[in-house]
Amino acid sequence: MKRLWDLLVLTLAMNFLLLAGAVGWLYQSGRLDKERVGKVKEALFPPTTQPVATTQPAVDPATASREQLDALLAQHAGLPAGQQVEFIRQTFDAQMAQLDRRTRELADLKTQIDMANAKLATDRAALDADRKRLTDEQERAKRLAADEGFQQSLDLYNSMPAKQVKSIFLTLNDDAVLQYLRAMDSGTAGKIIKEFKTPDELDRVQRILERMRKGNPTTREGKDQ
Repeated sequence: MKRLWDLLVLTLAMNFLLLAGAVGWLYQSGRLDKERVGKVKEALFPPTTQPVATTQPAVDPATASREQLDALLAQHAGLPAGQQVEFIRQTFDAQMAQLDRRTRELADLKTQIDMANAKLATDRAALDADRKRLTDEQERAKRLAADEGFQQSLDLYNSMPAKQVKSIFLTLNDDAVLQYLRAMDSGTAGKIIKEFKTPDELDRVQRILERMRKGNPTTREGKDQ
Protein backbone atom coordinates (compact mmCIF):
# COMPACT_ATOMS: atom_id res chain seq x y z
CA MET A 1 0.00 0.00 0.00
CA LYS A 2 2.85 2.39 0.87
CA ARG A 3 4.64 1.67 -2.41
CA LEU A 4 1.46 2.35 -4.36
CA TRP A 5 1.03 5.67 -2.53
CA ASP A 6 4.69 6.62 -3.16
CA LEU A 7 4.28 5.79 -6.83
CA LEU A 8 1.14 7.91 -7.06
CA VAL A 9 2.81 10.86 -5.35
CA LEU A 10 5.88 10.56 -7.55
CA THR A 11 3.73 10.43 -10.71
CA LEU A 12 1.77 13.52 -9.74
CA ALA A 13 4.96 15.32 -8.82
CA MET A 14 6.62 14.49 -12.14
CA ASN A 15 3.54 15.62 -14.04
CA PHE A 16 3.58 18.88 -12.13
CA LEU A 17 7.28 19.38 -12.76
CA LEU A 18 6.86 18.70 -16.47
CA LEU A 19 4.01 21.18 -16.63
CA ALA A 20 6.06 23.77 -14.75
CA GLY A 21 8.99 23.22 -17.11
CA ALA A 22 6.75 23.56 -20.12
CA VAL A 23 5.37 26.83 -18.80
CA GLY A 24 8.89 28.12 -18.17
CA TRP A 25 9.98 27.15 -21.68
CA LEU A 26 6.98 28.82 -23.26
CA TYR A 27 7.64 31.97 -21.27
CA GLN A 28 11.31 32.11 -22.27
CA SER A 29 10.55 31.44 -25.90
CA GLY A 30 8.14 34.35 -25.98
CA ARG A 31 5.03 32.25 -26.56
CA LEU A 32 3.63 33.27 -23.16
CA ASP A 33 3.67 36.71 -21.61
CA LYS A 34 3.36 37.55 -17.91
CA GLU A 35 -0.39 37.96 -18.14
CA ARG A 36 -0.88 34.49 -19.62
CA VAL A 37 1.53 32.99 -17.12
CA GLY A 38 -0.54 34.57 -14.36
CA LYS A 39 -3.71 33.02 -15.80
CA VAL A 40 -2.02 29.60 -15.93
CA LYS A 41 -1.04 29.98 -12.27
CA GLU A 42 -4.60 30.91 -11.36
CA ALA A 43 -5.90 27.85 -13.22
CA LEU A 44 -3.43 25.56 -11.44
CA PHE A 45 -3.66 27.27 -8.06
CA PRO A 46 -7.09 28.90 -7.68
CA PRO A 47 -7.12 31.59 -5.00
CA THR A 48 -8.74 30.59 -1.72
CA THR A 49 -10.79 32.83 0.51
CA GLN A 50 -8.93 33.47 3.75
CA PRO A 51 -11.01 34.05 6.91
CA VAL A 52 -10.41 37.25 8.81
CA ALA A 53 -7.98 36.43 11.58
CA THR A 54 -8.23 38.04 14.99
CA THR A 55 -4.65 37.36 16.04
CA GLN A 56 -2.59 35.65 13.31
CA PRO A 57 -3.82 34.78 9.79
CA ALA A 58 -4.25 31.09 9.07
CA VAL A 59 -1.79 29.68 6.53
CA ASP A 60 -3.38 27.67 3.72
CA PRO A 61 -1.12 24.73 2.77
CA ALA A 62 -1.99 25.13 -0.94
CA THR A 63 -1.16 28.85 -0.83
CA ALA A 64 2.08 28.17 1.03
CA SER A 65 3.11 25.55 -1.53
CA ARG A 66 2.30 27.91 -4.40
CA GLU A 67 4.30 30.71 -2.80
CA GLN A 68 7.25 28.39 -2.33
CA LEU A 69 7.05 27.32 -5.97
CA ASP A 70 6.83 30.95 -7.12
CA ALA A 71 9.87 31.79 -5.00
CA LEU A 72 11.84 28.90 -6.48
CA LEU A 73 10.88 29.85 -10.03
CA ALA A 74 11.73 33.50 -9.37
CA GLN A 75 15.17 32.58 -8.02
CA HIS A 76 15.97 30.54 -11.13
CA ALA A 77 14.06 32.51 -13.75
CA GLY A 78 17.22 33.02 -15.80
CA LEU A 79 18.01 29.33 -16.08
CA PRO A 80 16.92 27.13 -18.99
CA ALA A 81 13.69 25.22 -18.51
CA GLY A 82 15.50 21.91 -18.19
CA GLN A 83 17.66 23.22 -15.36
CA GLN A 84 14.63 24.68 -13.64
CA VAL A 85 12.88 21.31 -13.81
CA GLU A 86 15.98 19.56 -12.50
CA PHE A 87 16.28 22.00 -9.60
CA ILE A 88 12.62 21.57 -8.69
CA ARG A 89 12.99 17.77 -8.90
CA GLN A 90 16.00 17.89 -6.59
CA THR A 91 14.09 20.09 -4.14
CA PHE A 92 11.15 17.68 -4.22
CA ASP A 93 13.46 14.70 -3.65
CA ALA A 94 15.05 16.45 -0.67
CA GLN A 95 11.64 17.14 0.86
CA MET A 96 10.56 13.54 0.29
CA ALA A 97 13.77 12.30 1.91
CA GLN A 98 13.11 14.52 4.92
CA LEU A 99 9.54 13.21 5.09
CA ASP A 100 10.79 9.61 4.95
CA ARG A 101 13.30 10.34 7.72
CA ARG A 102 10.60 11.79 9.95
CA THR A 103 8.36 8.83 9.17
CA ARG A 104 11.11 6.43 10.24
CA GLU A 105 11.69 8.45 13.42
CA LEU A 106 8.00 8.21 14.26
CA ALA A 107 8.07 4.47 13.54
CA ASP A 108 11.09 4.05 15.84
CA LEU A 109 9.35 6.04 18.56
CA LYS A 110 6.24 3.89 18.23
CA THR A 111 8.39 0.75 18.48
CA GLN A 112 9.98 2.05 21.69
CA ILE A 113 6.55 2.83 23.15
CA ASP A 114 5.28 -0.65 22.23
CA MET A 115 8.33 -2.23 23.86
CA ALA A 116 7.82 -0.15 27.01
CA ASN A 117 4.15 -1.15 27.16
CA ALA A 118 5.05 -4.82 26.69
CA LYS A 119 7.63 -4.63 29.51
CA LEU A 120 5.08 -2.91 31.74
CA ALA A 121 2.55 -5.66 31.05
CA THR A 122 5.19 -8.32 31.81
CA ASP A 123 6.20 -6.62 35.06
CA ARG A 124 2.56 -6.28 36.09
CA ALA A 125 1.91 -9.95 35.38
CA ALA A 126 4.97 -10.89 37.46
CA LEU A 127 3.77 -8.66 40.31
CA ASP A 128 0.32 -10.23 40.19
CA ALA A 129 1.90 -13.70 40.26
CA ASP A 130 4.00 -12.74 43.30
CA ARG A 131 0.93 -11.42 45.08
CA LYS A 132 -1.02 -14.58 44.33
CA ARG A 133 1.86 -16.75 45.53
CA LEU A 134 2.07 -14.75 48.77
CA THR A 135 -1.69 -15.00 49.30
CA ASP A 136 -1.62 -18.75 48.67
CA GLU A 137 1.21 -19.19 51.15
CA GLN A 138 -0.69 -17.21 53.79
CA GLU A 139 -3.84 -19.25 53.22
CA ARG A 140 -1.84 -22.46 53.41
CA ALA A 141 -0.28 -21.33 56.68
CA LYS A 142 -3.72 -20.53 58.10
CA ARG A 143 -5.08 -23.92 57.07
CA LEU A 144 -2.07 -25.66 58.57
CA ALA A 145 -2.50 -23.81 61.86
CA ALA A 146 -6.21 -24.61 61.89
CA ASP A 147 -5.57 -28.27 61.14
CA GLU A 148 -2.98 -28.50 63.91
CA GLY A 149 -5.37 -26.85 66.38
CA PHE A 150 -8.20 -29.16 65.33
CA GLN A 151 -6.02 -32.24 65.71
CA GLN A 152 -4.85 -31.15 69.15
CA SER A 153 -8.47 -30.57 70.24
CA LEU A 154 -9.50 -33.94 68.79
CA ASP A 155 -6.75 -35.75 70.70
CA LEU A 156 -7.83 -34.01 73.87
CA TYR A 157 -11.51 -34.92 73.39
CA ASN A 158 -10.61 -38.54 72.70
CA SER A 159 -8.81 -38.72 76.05
CA MET A 160 -11.58 -37.06 78.05
CA PRO A 161 -14.68 -38.73 79.55
CA ALA A 162 -17.66 -38.73 77.21
CA LYS A 163 -19.80 -36.66 79.59
CA GLN A 164 -17.23 -33.85 79.69
CA VAL A 165 -16.88 -33.87 75.90
CA LYS A 166 -20.68 -33.65 75.60
CA SER A 167 -20.64 -30.58 77.85
CA ILE A 168 -18.01 -28.98 75.61
CA PHE A 169 -19.96 -29.87 72.46
CA LEU A 170 -22.98 -28.05 73.86
CA THR A 171 -20.94 -24.81 73.68
CA LEU A 172 -19.97 -25.38 70.03
CA ASN A 173 -22.08 -24.94 66.94
CA ASP A 174 -23.45 -27.89 64.97
CA ASP A 175 -20.78 -27.71 62.28
CA ALA A 176 -17.93 -27.94 64.77
CA VAL A 177 -19.56 -30.87 66.60
CA LEU A 178 -20.16 -32.62 63.27
CA GLN A 179 -16.47 -32.23 62.37
CA TYR A 180 -15.28 -33.76 65.61
CA LEU A 181 -17.77 -36.66 65.50
CA ARG A 182 -16.71 -37.49 61.97
CA ALA A 183 -13.03 -37.47 62.93
CA MET A 184 -13.54 -39.71 66.00
CA ASP A 185 -13.71 -43.47 65.85
CA SER A 186 -17.24 -44.86 66.02
CA GLY A 187 -16.86 -46.18 69.62
CA THR A 188 -15.78 -42.86 71.11
CA ALA A 189 -18.38 -40.94 69.08
CA GLY A 190 -21.11 -43.36 70.22
CA LYS A 191 -20.28 -42.84 73.88
CA ILE A 192 -20.47 -39.07 73.51
CA ILE A 193 -23.77 -39.24 71.60
CA LYS A 194 -25.35 -41.32 74.40
CA GLU A 195 -24.70 -38.45 76.83
CA PHE A 196 -27.24 -36.27 74.98
CA LYS A 197 -30.35 -37.02 77.06
CA THR A 198 -32.68 -34.02 77.37
CA PRO A 199 -35.26 -33.45 74.60
CA ASP A 200 -33.38 -30.42 73.29
CA GLU A 201 -30.08 -32.30 73.37
CA LEU A 202 -31.61 -35.28 71.60
CA ASP A 203 -33.15 -33.08 68.91
CA ARG A 204 -29.80 -31.45 68.33
CA VAL A 205 -27.77 -34.64 68.16
CA GLN A 206 -30.33 -36.20 65.84
CA ARG A 207 -30.03 -33.20 63.56
CA ILE A 208 -26.26 -33.54 63.53
CA LEU A 209 -26.43 -37.29 62.87
CA GLU A 210 -28.84 -36.71 60.00
CA ARG A 211 -26.34 -34.37 58.42
CA MET A 212 -23.59 -36.93 58.91
CA ARG A 213 -25.66 -39.57 57.13
CA LYS A 214 -26.38 -37.21 54.24
CA GLY A 215 -22.74 -36.26 54.03
CA ASN A 216 -23.45 -32.51 54.06
CA PRO A 217 -20.27 -30.40 54.10
CA THR A 218 -19.59 -28.17 57.05
CA THR A 219 -19.97 -24.44 56.73
CA ARG A 220 -17.24 -21.86 57.10
CA GLU A 221 -18.37 -21.13 60.64
CA GLY A 222 -17.76 -24.72 61.67
CA LYS A 223 -14.35 -24.78 60.04
CA ASP A 224 -13.28 -21.70 61.91
CA GLN A 225 -14.07 -23.19 65.33
